Amino acid sequence: MVRFNPTNKNYKSITGALPEDKPFVLSVEIDKNVKANRVFLRFHKDGQEDILRRHMPLVSSDATYDRYSIEINFAFKGLYFYYFEIETGWGNKYVCPSESLDGVWCDEVYAQYQLTVYRPQKNNADWFKGGVVYHVFVDRFAKNGELEYPVGAVLNENWGQVPDHLPVNGKILNNEFFGGNIKGICDKLGYIKSLGVTTIYLSPVFKANSNHKYNTGDFLQIDPGFGDEQIFAEFVSKADEMGIKVILDGVFNHTGDDSIYFNRYGRYDSVGAYQSKQSPYYDWFNFDVWPREYASWWGIQTLPATNKSNPAYIDFICERVVPKWLKMGVAGFRLDVVDELPDVFLDPLCKAIKDCGDKVIIGEVWENATDKISYNQRRRYFQGGQLDSVMNYPLKDGIIKYLVYGDGHYLKNVVLQQLNNYPKDNLDKLFNLLSSHDTKRIVTALSNIEIASKDSQATFKLSGDMKEICKRKQLLAAVLQYTLYGVPCLFYGDEAGLEGFGDPFCRQCYPWGKEDCELIEFYRNLGNLRHDEVFVDSEIENINCYSGLFSFERKKEGKGYKIFVNADKYPHPVLVGENDVVYMGKLDDNGCVPAFGYVIFRTK
Repeated sequence: MVRFNPTNKNYKSITGALPEDKPFVLSVEIDKNVKANRVFLRFHKDGQEDILRRHMPLVSSDATYDRYSIEINFAFKGLYFYYFEIETGWGNKYVCPSESLDGVWCDEVYAQYQLTVYRPQKNNADWFKGGVVYHVFVDRFAKNGELEYPVGAVLNENWGQVPDHLPVNGKILNNEFFGGNIKGICDKLGYIKSLGVTTIYLSPVFKANSNHKYNTGDFLQIDPGFGDEQIFAEFVSKADEMGIKVILDGVFNHTGDDSIYFNRYGRYDSVGAYQSKQSPYYDWFNFDVWPREYASWWGIQTLPATNKSNPAYIDFICERVVPKWLKMGVAGFRLDVVDELPDVFLDPLCKAIKDCGDKVIIGEVWENATDKISYNQRRRYFQGGQLDSVMNYPLKDGIIKYLVYGDGHYLKNVVLQQLNNYPKDNLDKLFNLLSSHDTKRIVTALSNIEIASKDSQATFKLSGDMKEICKRKQLLAAVLQYTLYGVPCLFYGDEAGLEGFGDPFCRQCYPWGKEDCELIEFYRNLGNLRHDEVFVDSEIENINCYSGLFSFERKKEGKGYKIFVNADKYPHPVLVGENDVVYMGKLDDNGCVPAFGYVIFRTK
């Protein structure tokens, strides 16, 4: 009865988000039997109540459908929503989006299409596209020597032992250290390079009394347990010589209560906000009743929240912290809990980062970043002037659901939604993760096993057929992660076979000497694949899912790749061109993609 999909250029001449004031054509096709009298485009800008209406003339027709088109442009960046209204002899009808964005014939408006309009920027970190990120949790990757650890630290000499999860007097102290440090990472740069890695993303490295360092003690000092400023500078320089950039975790929403700024325990040679209202840092925090009642991240008292609207704090981060590390050669920041950072802080922060050169800014966002609402405010991360990329949790969830349940429709809908909503430049930089320091390891997640008890999680290991199936599914997940739009982020040890539930079990030590070498070789091959310029900014075409088989193409100037992933327990036949050559994976003797298998074809 109706044909429309904004990811198809036949219906939206420029797919995806649009630059300001860029003309484009919208077309909708209506079954002739409907006998439409008039067709209108209805739209409004986010936050504005007036819904505008534009008449869509009949421009062409075929035997079955009448085609209505309109050229339009939006002069100002922002989020817009639209749908189509059809006047018929038997009342008004509407065309609204399904989950797959296909137009659906409706009696009332139940949903609207989204259109992101953005302002193009300079210094947008194009070097980040087409690469591979390696995410290192510093204390657990590799060590070289023993350094200085904080008061109360427990040093575990048994590298590879399961991290301790037991509370002490009801509190999780995060004070167990395995000794990973920056020199250790530097020693392993050759190995990291062999994986095709172009960017290393480090967990926080600034001084703090925990093993994770998300409770910053001093923004201007490398943690003594990781090294010092000279060691860090040498690491950044050596990585750069090998073609690897380094980005840091920017944790600016909160500090530690044991910090130079708050100094609750008096361990710093400073007057902290907890100690005196005359402290130079007092206004950096929000006290309800000084000193014991104060705003903190998620109510965790060891993480006092900073006052992001305080000019002195903004100036400190933007004029001292950010320039210091970026001028040392750091290539950008991943911004922790960016949805907690208001625009009054985020705007100058992003400007300060970009003022230091062509640096990348990645935000921790767990949802659709283009329509995100945080603290009752719509965020404008990708409308220009803020983020280059976000952590792509929606794609991660889509891949896992597809491989666990075998139905690719949810994943396809995620892909189509992102193709429609994200500016192409940001789409090509999306930070595609499957595991992180906050989530289950991907191979464990693919088991779909839920265990509530931390004691049981600590001892759980995949075994037998379950382990083999989950490993095969991990290969499929990685193929999708590396070949869809965006930049894959490999969490250290996933390539070596590490398992684990959430924190702290996802943060186990890299298993040096006990690696899954077959898995490592697989990731090296995927890393080599990423060297092809097709994966920098090419289009995603012909997205299909059928009976567990998910497929799509990457094309640039007529050449590219066809990717087939089979999450079904049965083989599936595929049609390929006579000049298509298998790059990775294999077909069976019947020309089928094997059960829980994949094939990547290079097309000519």
